Amino acid sequence: MPSVLKFNNNEIIDSSGKITVAAQPKGAVIEQFCSPCDGSSIEVQSGTYTVQDVTALQSATSTWEDLTGSAITYTPPTGTQTVIYDFEFHVCYASSLYIASFKLLIGGNEVTKARFNDSIQATTYQEHRVHFRWAFHIGGSADTTSGRQDFWDTGKEIKLQLYEYNSNHQAQVHILEHWESSGTNQLSVPTIGITALA
Repeated sequence: MPSVLKFNNNEIIDSSGKITVAAQPKGAVIEQFCSPCDGSSIEVQSGTYTVQDVTALQSATSTWEDLTGSAITYTPPTGTQTVIYDFEFHVCYASSLYIASFKLLIGGNEVTKARFNDSIQATTYQEHRVHFRWAFHIGGSADTTSGRQDFWDTGKEIKLQLYEYNSNHQAQVHILEHWESSGTNQLSVPTIGITALA
């Protein structure tokens, strides 16, 4: 029986040159990364990923638009059964009372079960950070409503989109309207993360 020469990430290379993939315990983290949306490149087992560079606020409109910073094209490593997508961003008012709608897409298809709203209607001038998380399972029958993939061996784009309720309920993201008792706007950069589970 050939002896093991070395381990390379989760690959085992024996003396005959045969490469096998070491089994990960179910539920174990295969790879994980998280970054501010500042244009950084992160190298992990499945490749190198460059996140978007958010440098300005974004105002919601009455047309669905990509939420800046939220898009990433990801290919999970072999053995992945769940991909967890995380995106955290700051929302604040453009009108004193705002209503914003958000939807999640993977590979151009909306994950309808992930729809959510963020709104302030009872109290004016509020703003806060929103942490969005969704799990994409791999295997079995594909289901666009939940984002389940039957297989996932090439890059698929994951992103959020936003939409304003109307011109009297306007929202904006990535900006603080008030900071240290001042009305001076301050940029609040979002963060994006991916976790692949065995």
